[in-house]
Amino acid sequence: MPVYLVLEMQVQEVTPFWDPSPKGYRSRHTVPFGEPLRVPAPFGCELDTSGFFVRAADGNAEGARGA
Repeated sequence: MPVYLVLEMQVQEVTPFWDPSPKGYRSRHTVPFGEPLRVPAPFGCELDTSGFFVRAADGNAEGARGA
């Protein structure tokens, strides 16, 4: 079963899409960067999304939540 991860860099969110149907994907779950993301089967793992922040020239994560 395919699982697609969409990284939305401007809003700093990641969404996996799974369970395809003829009309699109039936399942998805969005989390903000920095929160762990549970990736569904066939992977069945947790993804650390803290590395998805865009780094500014000064080395700090731009828009980091809680920073």
